[in-house]
Amino acid sequence: MLNCREGKNMKVCITRNAEARTNAGISRIVSALECNVDNIILLTRNRFAEGNGKVEVLRYNTTNTEIVNYEINLKSNPGRGIVNIVQLVIFQFILFKWLLKNRNKYDIIHAFDLDSGLPTLLISVLLGKKYVYHIADFYIDSRGGVPKFLKNVIRRIEYSVINGAETTIICTEDRARQIEGSKPKELVVVHNTPIVPESLLKSIQQNNEIRNPNNRKIKLTYVGALAEKRFIRYLIDVIKRYPNVTLNIAGMGKLEQYVKEASIEYENINYFGMIDYTDALKLYSDTDYMFAIYDPRVPNHRYSAPNKVYEAMILGKPIIVAKGTGIDQIVSTNKIGITIDYSIEAFEKVLTDIISNPDLMVSMANNSKKVYVKYSWIEMKNKIINIYQNIR
Repeated sequence: MLNCREGKNMKVCITRNAEARTNAGISRIVSALECNVDNIILLTRNRFAEGNGKVEVLRYNTTNTEIVNYEINLKSNPGRGIVNIVQLVIFQFILFKWLLKNRNKYDIIHAFDLDSGLPTLLISVLLGKKYVYHIADFYIDSRGGVPKFLKNVIRRIEYSVINGAETTIICTEDRARQIEGSKPKELVVVHNTPIVPESLLKSIQQNNEIRNPNNRKIKLTYVGALAEKRFIRYLIDVIKRYPNVTLNIAGMGKLEQYVKEASIEYENINYFGMIDYTDALKLYSDTDYMFAIYDPRVPNHRYSAPNKVYEAMILGKPIIVAKGTGIDQIVSTNKIGITIDYSIEAFEKVLTDIISNPDLMVSMANNSKKVYVKYSWIEMKNKIINIYQNIR
């Protein structure tokens, strides 16, 4: 592996129950470490390929180098319940077996979530390998259909994975409450700040002045999964009655047809389909308010850390989020947006406030730009580098 500069004598295996080429979390860790350790390998899973657990050797390309990606081909069947549990156990067995057989390819493991964390813990006990445990989603709060009698067992298992790690990474300060009862050796918050190429960022920011709030329609924009618990129906039901407000939506999911039909019926609702990340940022740059309104009744939403909040900071846009979703504390404390109850009445009240006071967005937009320094990718990257520099 090409070293961008003198790195620590260390070989790191990053493992996750997901495809590497489309996973932002893996991309962030690779970006942080590729110039700071001797070698990186990836051990991931393709959940859409046939292969009965065959491990395929792929190449994962970055700006600076090419990384070997060992991909476990093991198909997942959404909504199949017990079938997927069996497949998960098979995945964990294959992962454990690979780590055991290929112990000389790595010194440290960076394991995402319990799917990869449990086999990693066993390898650590058996071989004495050190690992970093990265919690993108705390297991029992992010998986539906887990029998009640199993929840405490799974929680205790994940606590053991946390306790055995050199460092545990969480994505917001609020998530420390989610793992209360565990005893991490070191707990580090690394926010889900997206990596935006410098050239793209400069191009967008040059054309991203705060829009004149007077004498024009207000624009709200959402790019992401069109899911039931993302407030999509409520937004459309309210905004269709306000012709002086424009709603832009992009993405795919269960509500795709509903959004398409609304965009045909109402002139102030626009649907852009699936768009790439560059176009998403451009669409956001021409909006007044972004939103990430998740249902707080969903356990994992109470500790959400959506990329949209950090993208709003990058672009200097105010954002609307639901109260009780974890990220609302960042928004309210830094005054970079509006927090609301997860209800159609609360959203309509905020919308009327926005319409009657268009200057409201200016101060929030300015705050958003200022606070980004604290949550910038450079800051998060340095945190990741420091974790590995401190491992002995």
